[in-house]
Parts: sequence; structure tokens; C-alpha cells
Amino acid sequence: MDDPPPRLLLVDDNIRVIGGHFLELATLLMDGGRELGYCSRLATHQSFDASQLGPIHPDRDVQPIFGVRQMVNWSLGVDGRSSVRRDRSGRNIGGTKLQNLRQRLLDPLHHKCKHPQFMLKQWADDFCETFEQWSVTPQDRLVLNTGDDFVLLALANALDRIADRHPGLGPLTIHVIFHFAIADPQTSLEQKRQFVAQFRNTIERMDRHHIHLHATTDSLTEQFSEVGIAVNSIPYPTRNRQAIPKRKRQDNGYKLVLAGTPRSEKGTRMIAKLFSMIDAPFLSSGRFSLSMQKQTKPWKRFVPAPLGAMIERWNRNARRQQEAFDRGSLEIKPGNMQTSDYHDWLGTADVGLFLYAPHRYVARCSGVLLEMFICGVPVIVPDCCWLADQVRQANRDGVVGYIYRTLEEIPGILEQLEQDYDQVRGHSLQHAQVISRRHQPANTLSQMGIAPIAEPSLRIFPYRIAS
Repeated sequence: MDDPPPRLLLVDDNIRVIGGHFLELATLLMDGGRELGYCSRLATHQSFDASQLGPIHPDRDVQPIFGVRQMVNWSLGVDGRSSVRRDRSGRNIGGTKLQNLRQRLLDPLHHKCKHPQFMLKQWADDFCETFEQWSVTPQDRLVLNTGDDFVLLALANALDRIADRHPGLGPLTIHVIFHFAIADPQTSLEQKRQFVAQFRNTIERMDRHHIHLHATTDSLTEQFSEVGIAVNSIPYPTRNRQAIPKRKRQDNGYKLVLAGTPRSEKGTRMIAKLFSMIDAPFLSSGRFSLSMQKQTKPWKRFVPAPLGAMIERWNRNARRQQEAFDRGSLEIKPGNMQTSDYHDWLGTADVGLFLYAPHRYVARCSGVLLEMFICGVPVIVPDCCWLADQVRQANRDGVVGYIYRTLEEIPGILEQLEQDYDQVRGHSLQHAQVISRRHQPANTLSQMGIAPIAEPSLRIFPYRIAS
């Protein structure tokens, strides 16, 4: 009997809601897999309501199963909160006696569902359940869409259990994609050592399987290389859109778009200061307008007082908080938008503005920046991070964006951009073609070593939501 054709099996416990780049990444990888001939399945957090996805290709099977999320909180990397490495059960073992004592005292303070030992066990339980329900075989290609050192620890635990249950199972092929930086200028040498020790120990536990490690930026690959870990650099996939042609300036000026729901690493605390600097000279005067996504927290501390009160009234009255606030010079969109609505909104941008914290993006990719690039939209980004690296590289062939060191430089950049807009937009449209080719989802999978199936299966699996 012939072996079944290999499938592309994706896992991301961070997918909980419509919108955001966790879901976008999974969707794009499934699109790329289809181009290469694979049928795809996706495991998400159990709270994800996949019925909101709307009609999608019938070969996709969505499994809302994982009970824990934000595993990265216990990472030893930049985006985590841990400072000492842990054993397979989640106990801290790597620090000094004082560090270990402190961590043992702090761990019980966390809610049970967020305790590292509980999260490791629950994630491994859910992965094993997914493995059984999907009837995974060595021919399949498993992909952890959002990897980190703590998720790897949970994966190793799950694979140990699977080996006990299926002693005759051949080695599995598993791809792990890393997005988050290992270190930034504030990371101590000791914490780097803890990361490396835990990481290597975890990988060694899985040596009977084919584990492929990938990073979505060259700078992150270099960080791994500096600590002696070989990781493959891949292009972050981007939705292939036709670049928006040049438009005439609107009545309310050029439209600045801050895409993505504001979070600490995306400049939440900088929004009020930005308003105070650009409202009178640029927004109220009609030279520019500003459009952004909202979050559920009160807006009063993010914008000037009169405007904050107006937005608060709208926020209370908006039905299910799905309507957009539009004051002419200011537009606020819902945080979680359908994919088509989100990309239609990006298509209205004249300029992409990024208030990102550089230390969080020192080696981390921004999917929003790539989306702006692929639409041919000029951008304004902070220095000393991956975003600035991309703009500098692109600017060699003609200016497509501006880089600021401090927020106070943004008004001057807007003055310059207003004068040079048509020329910068033209260069951005040319750069969009480069980005479109490089960041195609099928190309990302190919760079991961996931080869096309010579004779794609003609079987159609009905789209369903697994119970």
C-alpha cells in the first residue's frame, strides 16, 4: 500500500482571534503549502473561533486545541521574563543559589495557568492530543510557527511521550520558526549562557528527529550564530498584493497609518507625545491625517485631553467596538479586523509610521513593514533595529523611507516627506516588486527546505472545525 502524501501541519498556540500576525503567518504558510502541493492543517489556541475565517480553501483543517498561550513569557530571550534556565519539568536549575531561591519564591505567585511547570505540561498534553487526532506520520512536515526556547522545551517533552506511546515510529520532520531576539544591549552575559545551555540541552533531547531551525531575520540568525547555534535565515512571508499606484493628495492631506494594535513594544506610550507635536501643524491644518487601530484600554492617556474625551464617548457607544472613529484628521479602526478589511485599510495609506521600541525589534521582523513595502507605501521607522536596516538597504536604489532617532525628529521628517512625496512614492512602488518576489509564501517554505510535491494529491479534504 502506498504511503499517504505528506501534509503541512502547522502549530501556533498564540492564535486566539481574527486579525494579527500569528493568524496571518499561518494563513500565508498554508497558501504557500497549497502552491507546493500540500494539504494543510492548523492547530490553534482553543479559544479561536475559526468560523469567523469565512470561506477558505477546502483542504484546510483548523483544530482549536491548545489551552495555554504566550509561552514566550518564560523565554530567556528579549521578549521573555525568565532569567534562569529550567529543566524538563519547568523547575529553575541554571542560576546562582540566590537566583534559584528568588525564582522558587516567585514562581508560586503566578496563577496556576501561567506557572511554568503547568504551561509545559499542558502544552505537551495538547500537542500529543493533536498528534493523535491528526495521525501524524514521518512523511508529514510539522511546523511550529512561533518558536522560542521555552516552546522547544515543551516540544521535547511532547516528543518523549510520543516515543513512549509509539516506540516503532520513525523520526519526524519538524520545522521551528524563531522571530524573537535572543539578546539586546541590556542582556547580561550570564543570561546568554543560560539561554544557550537550555537551548542546546533541549535540542539534544530531540536528536532522533529531524529538527530544522529557522529565523525570520538575518540579524537574528547572526545572534544564534554568535552563541554557536546554527539557524537558517528565511524571508518572512507576505501577502502578494498589487502595489497601490500614486494617488492625488486627499483633502485632509497625506494619510499616516499606524498599523497594528498599540502595545508596549509598538509605542503605546509615545502616542500622546506624537499627537502633541503633530496635531496643530500637520493634522488640524489638513496637511496630514492619522489613522490607527485602537485597543480596549482607555484612550485618555494616549491622546490630548479634549480628543481623549471624545474617543472615550465613541468607545462606549460603538456597537461591539467594530465601528471606526473618524474625525477627519484622525481615524481609529478596530483592533481585530478581518484580513480583507485590514489589507483594504493598508491600501489607503500614504505613509506608514512606526513607533516601535528599537530594543524589541533589534533582530525581530515586522510583518507590517513588509506589508507597507509591498503596497508601495513610504515609511518612517526608528533607528537601531531591523526596520531601519531594511530601509537603509532599500534606500540605496532610491529613498523609500526615513529613519528617526528620537520622536522630536518626526515633524521635520514630515516636512521633508511632504516636499518629496511623489518621488519617494515612485521609488517605493519599484521596491514593492522586489519585496513581492522575495517574500512569497511558497518561497519561504522552499527556503525552509520544504520541497514541492511532484504530483500534488487530487483529494479534497472538507473544511471543518474539529471539536
